[in-house]
Amino acid sequence: MKLTKFFAMMLAVAGFAVGCEPTPNEDDVPDASGAITLEANSSAIELGQEIVFTVMQEGKDVTAAATIYSTKTYTEVENPYTPTTTGTFSFYATKGKESSPVITVTVMASVPELPADAQPDNTKFNHRVLLIDHTGVNCGNCPRVMDGLVALAETDAHNHYNEVCVHGGGYAPSGSDKAYSDDARVVDQFYRPQGYPNVCFNFYGGQGSISGVAQFVSQNTNIINSLVKADGADAGIAVAANGDSSSVFVSLAVKAAVEQEYKVSAWLLENNIYNPRQSGASKDHHKNHNFALRKIGGQFSKSDLSGDSLGVIKAGETKEYSFELPIISNQWVVENMDVLIIVSAKDDKGRFEVVNTASCKVNDVKEFEYL
Repeated sequence: MKLTKFFAMMLAVAGFAVGCEPTPNEDDVPDASGAITLEANSSAIELGQEIVFTVMQEGKDVTAAATIYSTKTYTEVENPYTPTTTGTFSFYATKGKESSPVITVTVMASVPELPADAQPDNTKFNHRVLLIDHTGVNCGNCPRVMDGLVALAETDAHNHYNEVCVHGGGYAPSGSDKAYSDDARVVDQFYRPQGYPNVCFNFYGGQGSISGVAQFVSQNTNIINSLVKADGADAGIAVAANGDSSSVFVSLAVKAAVEQEYKVSAWLLENNIYNPRQSGASKDHHKNHNFALRKIGGQFSKSDLSGDSLGVIKAGETKEYSFELPIISNQWVVENMDVLIIVSAKDDKGRFEVVNTASCKVNDVKEFEYL
């Protein structure tokens, strides 16, 4: 559904709600006007638990005078509301002519438990940039970059990046590239590489080297060092991920060192995808694809990969969030998967740019990575 149509429907429902909302007891509802916001008791619950909604206006609780709606059906839901299936649910509230922003709640079979913060007073986080390798099974020069990535991973630079291989362009046909995914195609469209192989950094960090191994390592190490904040990233990330053959559930926490608005997304990656048809392969590892992007959690499009907003997080404070990443193919092997969390904030051009990343194996946890 196009965004304009979505908001038109929201306004229509809001208009309808004006006439059908019950009139609350005036003694129970504070006098307030202006924009409203909708909150839930948690961004992630286990199946069978309740979602308890709160509507705020001018800092006052006006829940009793508001109505909660599902954005999927545009029908009113009870408060508290108990979902009957797992998945990601979206809601908004109306009060009079006011409509709140949409919020999402993830319902999981079991909520992964985040690790305890071992250093609650610390805000000095190791900085890991995002390294994107655009590749494909029909790319005869891509094995050269595979060799470079293997060599780069053996250097100290490996402490300051996380890698994603995107099989989504013209050299990664969906019918024969086993590492292809529809979400990878969208990421390829965002970066618009001029050729393959192609290496780039962050969302807007620029191009990397695709030279032979020695130059690849040297030049890309220099780029990584230029992007990394040696005195600490703007935010740290803790992750817990549980998965089975149907879904991967992710709990995460973002802890701010700098007060600003943050966005977050979760990228599901698969390793050990064997494809004997890799063009240009001369070594066994050229046929074995790692860090291949399968699925993205959070809002994304070919013009914006930044994900879901966490709002403004004050320095030293932590915001928790969650995602469900469906396993949509029986060819995907959850035991070989990692979850990559990407946190972004506005740069000096007003774009949401990567400020840190963290990788966690499925059915494992990742603590805040302090300096």
